[in-house]
Amino acid sequence: MSLIIYLLSFLEWFVTLSIEIIAIRKFTPIVWANSISTSIILWVILLALSYGYYIWWKNSKNKNQDEIKDKIIFNLSISSAFYLFFTFIFDIFILSKILNATENYFISILLSSFILFFIPIFLASQTIPLLSELLKWDNTWEKIWKLLFFSTIGSFLWSVVTSTVLFSSIGVEKSATLNSFILSSLAICLIFITYKKIKISYIVAIFTFLISILLLTNKEILNNNIIYKTSNSYHNLIIANIENDKRVFFQNAWYASWIDLNTWNSFFKYIIEIKNKLIENRYENIAIIWAAGFTLPNEMSQFDFIKNIDVVDIDWSLKEISEKYFLEKNLSDKINFINEPSRYFLQNTIKNNKKYDAIVIDIYHWDSLPPQTLTLEFFQNLKKISENIYINMITDNNLKSDFSKKLLNTMESSFWEIYYKDVNQYKQINSKTNFVMTNLNLEWYEKYKKENDLWIYTDDKHSIEIDLYKTR
Repeated sequence: MSLIIYLLSFLEWFVTLSIEIIAIRKFTPIVWANSISTSIILWVILLALSYGYYIWWKNSKNKNQDEIKDKIIFNLSISSAFYLFFTFIFDIFILSKILNATENYFISILLSSFILFFIPIFLASQTIPLLSELLKWDNTWEKIWKLLFFSTIGSFLWSVVTSTVLFSSIGVEKSATLNSFILSSLAICLIFITYKKIKISYIVAIFTFLISILLLTNKEILNNNIIYKTSNSYHNLIIANIENDKRVFFQNAWYASWIDLNTWNSFFKYIIEIKNKLIENRYENIAIIWAAGFTLPNEMSQFDFIKNIDVVDIDWSLKEISEKYFLEKNLSDKINFINEPSRYFLQNTIKNNKKYDAIVIDIYHWDSLPPQTLTLEFFQNLKKISENIYINMITDNNLKSDFSKKLLNTMESSFWEIYYKDVNQYKQINSKTNFVMTNLNLEWYEKYKKENDLWIYTDDKHSIEIDLYKTR
């Protein structure tokens, strides 16, 4: 029996930390992975855990071992069903609706986290103290410390396995389903040990267990236009054909790349603008930070004067996916894919005294902007590896938001001068548009005049998440 109890504690905490990782990852496409969203999710999960521990004595006081086992079965059954049939079906919908209704970044994430995660974690968290009640015999404290040891090992292993193995092998959605499968399996294990008569919690556990198996083994049926779909550690990816002659590469529900199937060239005006500038100056050695569908490097590699294109992205899967499903061909030998975070790449490049003729930054898309690539230190490091910098930035077209002004102040402080061009020329007031920004004084580009009364963004101090949310 002791072995079963230790296994239960190991696997229950296995799931709890996995849920935390999945929650942060599932919120990423909407609020990005930043310090605010991460801290709120962690707080809600830890509060649920603590409260579950706090009231555990009410569930074990004056109860025999069979009653305690029934309570554990009930908690595991309800939490597994809650995750499977509510949390990971309505998570994005609930977060989006609350964001739109409250127009408050902090409150939206807080309310969403409470609605989605508090109840199942509160129930599941009582497993450890309840299990400790089953260990009350000789050497009780030694056995309880072993219980905590196994639960801690489980939490560490599952958090690592979820992010490094499960996301890349079975995807985010099935990783979430797997957690419901494990919790319901634990409940069923205890049912076999304590079975006396059918209870509703038993039926819930068995039903959740069977549906979990069905979802884990089921192959998703794709729309006829969808060529490829997956969710990994970094992105939700979809490649689809539209309007017969166009193909789109979606990252986190937004257009990351878009090509004409007749020419295999990009439709995006900012890609065309940057491409023309790279051709005009005949840069031979180029770095492009952000891979997406590899459209710009693929087009540039066709020119004889190009000798090398280093493409940097944290998502290791993008090159294979782009070659197989998006471009449908192997990339040129001139293209060198570097699977590293952008800041890490810059640090290594500076350390090795490597320089580029030009560097293109194409990280920023719609509302999901990684804060670590918007600070003074990031832009200063760009300047250290190239004198010619081209940046695609999406923000409000009149550049009047706090985000736009602070960002341009930050760039200006880094490059001394910053020039920009609205490549879309949308007429609607406050609509978002693509700006190509550069440290070069180019024809048809406007020079930015710094507003001294506003901050700049630094690694140590910034309000990027809040400022960005205000531009929604």
